[in-house]
Amino acid sequence: MDQASVSSLLSTRARIFRDPCACIGKRTTYAFDLYVRTGLAYKHLLESNYSQLKNALLSSDCIEWFILSGGYGIVHALEEARKYQATFNQTIAYKNGIPCTAKLWRPFLPLMCDRIITRFHPDFVYVFGSRDYTEFLKQTSFWNTRDNVRMFESTGSSGPSWLSPILNDLVESIFGETTEDFNKHYKKFTKQ
Repeated sequence: MDQASVSSLLSTRARIFRDPCACIGKRTTYAFDLYVRTGLAYKHLLESNYSQLKNALLSSDCIEWFILSGGYGIVHALEEARKYQATFNQTIAYKNGIPCTAKLWRPFLPLMCDRIITRFHPDFVYVFGSRDYTEFLKQTSFWNTRDNVRMFESTGSSGPSWLSPILNDLVESIFGETTEDFNKHYKKFTKQ
């Protein structure tokens, strides 16, 4: 990413984390651990493929994992992160008294995602999340111009339970070298 994008990313993160309602934690961990250990969408992955995937992230460059985040914007799985309270969803933010950050990220998060995809030139891009999160990816040029993308969008409270087994199947197919079979089962866009 260019320096201007990095500066925008870091200054927006700092702005969000200055808000006392963001409740930024003190303990630092990998972003991968922060999200996978607490997110319901990762339940099956945590139970069966967690160690294998984490080891692959740490020891090879065949898999890159990025997480869209209400607090961090976009964060690499191996980037240092701390627990926080912020979301892209206005209803959840209001209900829990935490920052809603979608408007802060909207002006440049899609462009940042495009730049990351361009930098890594992936064979395939997989997107998992609710509409509040996937809307950022739907604004990218890679979503609008490429066929090597699969997006799984959840709605409602059962969304993470729906995404979890699909995400786990994807990870199993990556290690089993059968992603082509996985890709054949799904269209470019799959919604709960």
